[in-house]
Amino acid sequence: MIIRHPGLILAVAGLALLTARPLAATSEIDNQEHVTLERGRLQLNRTVRELVREQQALGQAKGETLSLLEELEQLDRSLSDGERRQSELLARQGEALRLQPELEARIRTNREQLGKQRQRLSRHLRLMYVLGDQGLARTLFSQKSLAMGRRGMLYYSRLIKARNQEFTDFRIATARLRNDMEKSRELAATLDGLTANLTEEQKIRQIERAKRADLLRRAKDEEQLHQRKVEELTQAKTHLAAFLEKLSGYFDPDPTDDSPPGEGATASDDDTGSRIQSRRGQLPNPVRGKWEKRPPGLFYRVAANTPVTAIHAGEVVYADWFRGYGLLLILKHGDQVYSLYGHNHRILVAQGDRVKAGDTIAESGDTGALDGIPGLYFEMRVQGKTINPAGWLAGTG
Repeated sequence: MIIRHPGLILAVAGLALLTARPLAATSEIDNQEHVTLERGRLQLNRTVRELVREQQALGQAKGETLSLLEELEQLDRSLSDGERRQSELLARQGEALRLQPELEARIRTNREQLGKQRQRLSRHLRLMYVLGDQGLARTLFSQKSLAMGRRGMLYYSRLIKARNQEFTDFRIATARLRNDMEKSRELAATLDGLTANLTEEQKIRQIERAKRADLLRRAKDEEQLHQRKVEELTQAKTHLAAFLEKLSGYFDPDPTDDSPPGEGATASDDDTGSRIQSRRGQLPNPVRGKWEKRPPGLFYRVAANTPVTAIHAGEVVYADWFRGYGLLLILKHGDQVYSLYGHNHRILVAQGDRVKAGDTIAESGDTGALDGIPGLYFEMRVQGKTINPAGWLAGTG
């Protein structure tokens, strides 16, 4: 018997309402946070695009003469695109080479199966030939009793069924073998095409590397070009400072509030929840290697493709080319602190990403470097001003 007590029903209904509200509220909060995050990301992208266009306009060479940094950037971009295409071709070639032995093994297996099926089919055909056109009648009327006749009829029907199945299996195996052989021919043609494309890409990259090496040599040896190099690098430094000033002005309009519009200060916290200001003098170096002063930052002479790590948790606010600095990465750490990583060979994060302290964010290189020396340029800005990062990094003070 079910007892329906009015008070109990009301209590259960009230409890259900109480438990449902927090869930709905939580879902609404999550949606609001997601919308706020997306708005912040879009606003960041728009702001960075506007600043980049402004800096490119400022950095245009006068007249028709292509600046050294512009020429270097074109060569670097072309080489970077060539490396990306080559990586894709190598990946496709590797996949084709991986599939090739599998296809060859399948073709061998299919041929063996086809040979066995051909033998079985031949035996069936010989047996059916011996029985002749009157095989069923001979099987039935040659039996001494009705029971044996029924067995003979059953035997003959199974024989016909087995023969038909052998024909079906033979057709399937033949089609499978034909399909695999066609795939093998296509795969061989694909491999030939990929090999030819890789050879062509390597030739193009050799020519571009030679052009780049010649440009760097002339910029170093020829007095007039050397003077232009010094002037352009000085101008690039000024452009970067102006770019960072406007970028930090967007993020930190109020000196007392270093959070992006619509976002909290979670990017400034590392795994332990500490803020970057409290870790001054204890931050890890972005790469392991010898460093030298290159005002207003430091330059680490390390081999190309050395992993570059984030010195502290933060948000990626810029991850693209910047004239004079090649592939440049800028992290916002909160507390109005920014770190810059320049001349990278490859960037492994995207604008808007959040990273943790120690995360690998790039690989060192010499993109945008008119001296052609591989390494990492590292710089820090605090409250809109460039600072000597050595006082913030452990072991460099």
